[in-house]
Amino acid sequence: MTRERLAWLLGALGLLLGAWWLSLNTEWVEVQRPRAAQGEARDNPVYAFEQLLRRLGMQVERHEALKNLPPAQARLVLMSSDWQLMPERSAQLQQWVLQGGHLVLAPSSEWDNSALADWVPVELLDVKPSKRSRHEKKFAEASASVQRPRRELSSNPPLWGSTESVASCDAPPDQYNLRPRRNQAPAWTLARKSVVHALRVPLGRGSVTALNSGTNLFHNEPALRCDNPLLLAAALQAEAGATAWIYLHEKRQALLPWLWQSGWIAILMGLLALAAALWRAAVRFGPLMAAAPRLRRSISEQVHGLGAYLHKEGREALLAAQQRALLEAAQRSLPGFARLSHAERAAALAAATGLAALELSTALSTRFCTRAQLPSLLLLLETARRRLAHRTSDERHPT
Repeated sequence: MTRERLAWLLGALGLLLGAWWLSLNTEWVEVQRPRAAQGEARDNPVYAFEQLLRRLGMQVERHEALKNLPPAQARLVLMSSDWQLMPERSAQLQQWVLQGGHLVLAPSSEWDNSALADWVPVELLDVKPSKRSRHEKKFAEASASVQRPRRELSSNPPLWGSTESVASCDAPPDQYNLRPRRNQAPAWTLARKSVVHALRVPLGRGSVTALNSGTNLFHNEPALRCDNPLLLAAALQAEAGATAWIYLHEKRQALLPWLWQSGWIAILMGLLALAAALWRAAVRFGPLMAAAPRLRRSISEQVHGLGAYLHKEGREALLAAQQRALLEAAQRSLPGFARLSHAERAAALAAATGLAALELSTALSTRFCTRAQLPSLLLLLETARRRLAHRTSDERHPT
């Protein structure tokens, strides 16, 4: 025997010993584990209850709005208090029951604190504190045990002719009791001692069945435990060919999509009007109208400009500018003025403006002056210039 074969033999022997040890120290048993709901059962909390009624030959519909009521002789299970959103719905349900409908009231519909309490022939009463404490104690003991809480409920009359009692599971402590109103005879009761858990009272051609049980009795898991299927079938008066409506909650379309589908034209026009208003009130890149041309300078601008000029050039420059302005105006208005001598120019200006020729000659020939002499010289030269300009304007536009 080679070393390699010896190693394989020892390995196989070790595996056999390990398997033998596991077989002696372990135990293999089958454990059933609930599988998570899938498909419709995952999203529908009363899926099992619906399938139970369909197995009994009933036609089941689940509604999320009560725009219309079920047909006559149908069963309506109210499992939510959202039906109170419409104030007139209580009167509609009353008329439907009087005409032959069968109404089933679950605790979650809160019918005892709504408008239904005004005409439903069933009263919901509190259990006495002493009795309630005993029931709560027993319920707590049962909850602490391994077995689920069970309650034996007696049926009067018996269910389907022979079943006189049913075992209800997962029921809360007895906090309320059901009883018919005065002058009302119950058609069916399901009670435990003095506490009534289900009560049916005729009303018109129909009936009202009220349940005093947990709010989740119709849900998937509780609906199939113990004798809960028998209890639910009896509450709905299940029979082949009957119709059952289950009202879970009020579900309507969201406000914004509904507004768009119902009035998209009005919304669109409103948005366009809002956009136009915002555009009209918005800040523009330029002024609303072009600025009017400024034909004359303001006095302040003239004063500031004159001061700046004097500060920079001096009195002599201002005097020379004024003399030059007068000579340019004279050349435009007096023919041959440029060829005249100084004395002839003074005489021509005096004849055209009505000013003294000697003063005009002195003002035109002066090159230097004092601060006191400057205003009078400027005034004389500017007066002569303006009179020449006025004379030229009159010649162009004769009256």
